[in-house]
Amino acid sequence: MKSLKISDYVLWGLFGLSAIVILLFLFVGYDTPYEEAPKFVAPKMLDLLLVWMYILIAVTAILTIWSAIKGLGATGGQQAKGLAGKTGLIGFGLLIVSVVIGLLVGAADKDTLLINGKAFAAAEHKTDYLLTDMSMISIIIMMLATIIALVVSMVIQPKK
Repeated sequence: MKSLKISDYVLWGLFGLSAIVILLFLFVGYDTPYEEAPKFVAPKMLDLLLVWMYILIAVTAILTIWSAIKGLGATGGQQAKGLAGKTGLIGFGLLIVSVVIGLLVGAADKDTLLINGKAFAAAEHKTDYLLTDMSMISIIIMMLATIIALVVSMVIQPKK
């Protein structure tokens, strides 16, 4: 019970810090000019927001790996029966499928982009665009799968 209370405090602390960082990003100001096109301006707190995002991603990745290792040790390698025991495998398979779909769609994209007022052809920076497309499409597919799983889990209640 004590660890649950500690995790609640940590969660609310992270929410609070994230809210502060977002508010600073939104309201501190927009007067840092872009070097190549001075009419474009960037928020002053963009670097803070990016660093906070990287910290959260790193902590999430570390905790995910740690939890997976600890979970395997706690169950002694035994899994639940039925579909519940296959959720990790289903999630990992969906991740692989979403990344492959993202790669295929990203590789087929030949559009020219307008970034900071400058035209960039996809052929000039193919790897950057491919990784961006792959990541965005994978995130959308995984988010939709998560929403579907939540709705299904709310509709299908276990029999008592």
